[in-house]
Amino acid sequence: MALNENIVREQDERIAKMIHTPTFLVVAGALPGLFAATSFENGLMIGLVSAAAIVVMASLAPLLRTFTGTWSRVPVMLMVSVTIVTLLGFGVRATNPVVFEALGIYLPLVSVNAVVVAWIAGDGMTVAPAKTPLTTAIFAAAMVLAALAFVGFINGMLTTGQVFGLTMGELAASPIAAFGKPTGSLLVLALVAVFVQSVEQACAKSDAADASDTEGGER
Repeated sequence: MALNENIVREQDERIAKMIHTPTFLVVAGALPGLFAATSFENGLMIGLVSAAAIVVMASLAPLLRTFTGTWSRVPVMLMVSVTIVTLLGFGVRATNPVVFEALGIYLPLVSVNAVVVAWIAGDGMTVAPAKTPLTTAIFAAAMVLAALAFVGFINGMLTTGQVFGLTMGELAASPIAAFGKPTGSLLVLALVAVFVQSVEQACAKSDAADASDTEGGER
């Protein structure tokens, strides 16, 4: 029995360590918007909506936590998140109806990633370089915005050959079919996650080296 408890505790610690990373935040926040990020404009717009929803939900998460129980917290947060994303969707429709139609049903799905990040922030999670749960959510929102805009840029470039209005003849003549679809978007997101993780590991090594030098100087 004690052995099973130790195994469960170790697994919980591993999961907690995994989700307390920028890599997890960018992947969890960007997933619902991947399919719609077929061009830079679409990726930027759904990234903006995702970022705004994440920040608003993270701000409201502590308040919602005070009057909801464990079982009612998820449906209440989801209802609030859907309301926020719906209002943001009206803004997108008024700003750019063409992009609104292109995003389609995937725009309301942004409420899911807002709930995920807000849930983490509401539990007091902090991820470097942020110092508080709210700044962690803002950091996550910025990464999600950058990731979705980058995914849209790569998808648009490799499927149409156009980069900011300029046409690249070779890419336009032979587009890569995988991109502009979930397969290509997931591949680009994986590359983004690897990049974020490499930066995270480099920062961790730098902090460890600084700590070692500080200890050596004190001695």
